[in-house]
Amino acid sequence: MWTLAVPELLSAARRSFAGVVVAMSVAVGVVAAAPMAQAADVELLSCVGSGANTYQPGVTAQPRVVAIGSSADYGSCVSSGSPAITSGGYAITANGLVSCLGGGVSITVTITWNTGETTTVAAVGLLVLRPANEVVVVYQGTVTAGRFTGASVVMTAALLNATPAQCFTPEGVTGTSGPANITITQLV
Repeated sequence: MWTLAVPELLSAARRSFAGVVVAMSVAVGVVAAAPMAQAADVELLSCVGSGANTYQPGVTAQPRVVAIGSSADYGSCVSSGSPAITSGGYAITANGLVSCLGGGVSITVTITWNTGETTTVAAVGLLVLRPANEVVVVYQGTVTAGRFTGASVVMTAALLNATPAQCFTPEGVTGTSGPANITITQLV
């Protein structure tokens, strides 16, 4: 009879999950590369800043539905068009099926820019716990309203999990924070 210790089981689960993420990334890249031969993306906006997530209940080693409070403050933006966007931010709450090994969430977020304009984004996100105890979040979606309507969006964050051992407690990980960015492009 085979027996695995919890660390070995988690290590195997992480490798399996990482393989799925790599395969999905390659598939998305292949699909995305096909139209690029005919058209090119033009960057409309690029921002860097900071992000933070809270999790209720806390994220544990077992997948469960969690309310995720997510916010970002983009303090340095470069944009095309007028008026120029130099900063922006958002705060939302969404539910996702997540664990300390990863998970997914769909969001609709309205970003308010320094110009007073807004951009509403509908996106699907993938959360992955990385070896350095950061939670890497990648959202891909489309601008559905406001400035840049119809454009593609990629939002990423590398949120440090300062308490990785919390994954193995009933309370779980209740918060993460770190650098975040957003890029909005238009296919031309």
